[in-house]
Amino acid sequence: MEAIIQIKNLCKTYSNGTEALKGISLEIQSGQFFALLGPNGAGKSTLVKIITTLISKDSGEFYIQGSNTETNSLKIQKIIGVASQENEIDPAETVENLMVFQGRLFGMSKKEAIERAGWLIEAFGLTNVKSQKAGILSGGNKRRLHCALALVHNPKILFLDEPTVGMDPVARSEFWKIIKGLNIKGVTVFLTTQYLEEVDKHASAMSLISEGQILYSGTISNFKTMVNGGNNSSLEESYLQYLEIISKQ
Repeated sequence: MEAIIQIKNLCKTYSNGTEALKGISLEIQSGQFFALLGPNGAGKSTLVKIITTLISKDSGEFYIQGSNTETNSLKIQKIIGVASQENEIDPAETVENLMVFQGRLFGMSKKEAIERAGWLIEAFGLTNVKSQKAGILSGGNKRRLHCALALVHNPKILFLDEPTVGMDPVARSEFWKIIKGLNIKGVTVFLTTQYLEEVDKHASAMSLISEGQILYSGTISNFKTMVNGGNNSSLEESYLQYLEIISKQ
């Protein structure tokens, strides 16, 4: 498989002196379902924000589909979809209007935007609230809307930063059906989450980051074998055991 995301020696230090990333290098393959795992404050969200062009890096380089983000940021923004932790949605607009407007921003005709919005509204279980203003939606529906907005323009790469926080079990199940369906069709998924059972069920590859450094990159099955010798442990069990091991080193 061809690497669709290449990250080389990426570093980021915030103005307060916090070293968020300390020379991160990663490759994510085209069509892969990849998960970036790590404790809170490990650098996951910082890495996602940098490679989705939301904040700047200090040093290093990264490429998306072979394009350098410093010279091709507009091209990259057209092929990625981003559902960040923050529900940054205009509270005064309705669900349907937001969806259509997003489509128009990405160059769709009005007809195309309405059709795409209608499909996503139904797929994400938002039909009953499509005429409601985003500001009065429940937390779970805001998350669904936020994720749906990331998919309006049919991105080739989908970044999901803690996407199912606040969703009830039914909504989470339906959400993953949609994402898995897209992944099967070739969409690359880059996920960060603390719900390790979701990673265990859906992802194939992972990296583990702690204190701004990558500690492991590879398949999930190899990670389990490395930690527990292949004794059928869950990813969560292996993850917790591994973090305990490194904390004692």
